[in-house]
Amino acid sequence: MHRSPTPRARVALRLSILAGILAVVAGACGGGASTAPTTPGSSPTAAPGALVLDRAPDSTACDAIGVDYTSVTFHIDVTATPQIWAVADTGASLLVRWVSAFGAGTGTEPTVVDGSGAVILEDGDTLDLPEAGWPDLHGHMVCPGPSSLTVLDEAPAG
Repeated sequence: MHRSPTPRARVALRLSILAGILAVVAGACGGGASTAPTTPGSSPTAAPGALVLDRAPDSTACDAIGVDYTSVTFHIDVTATPQIWAVADTGASLLVRWVSAFGAGTGTEPTVVDGSGAVILEDGDTLDLPEAGWPDLHGHMVCPGPSSLTVLDEAPAG
């Protein structure tokens, strides 16, 4: 004889399935996992003191959400966590994330370089956010958010 699950068991099963679905969606959308950098010297297994970039998925796109800051100052410190961050003119500290086209520079001071090897970020650099359009970091589009900046390997749209 086959017994039907009790109402309590059906609810528990539905909640388990829903929790699993939400975990998969959160993992796919969160982008929290870092991908391995492509530039030598910037991998998560790099030697102590090597610059490691926080990664964003290469498929990242910008959302047109408003932010309350108009400029940021970048900081690079290989002994800090995270190693690269920005401080907005409002005082907010922002995580800086990069798509895989960027890597650590090879000079004596920590820098970030683009795919051509050009230095696009040094400690203390500033970036002003335009009133319209996307910020431009040496020819690369920056997506500002309330708690982070993401640098993409594409020119900003005007």
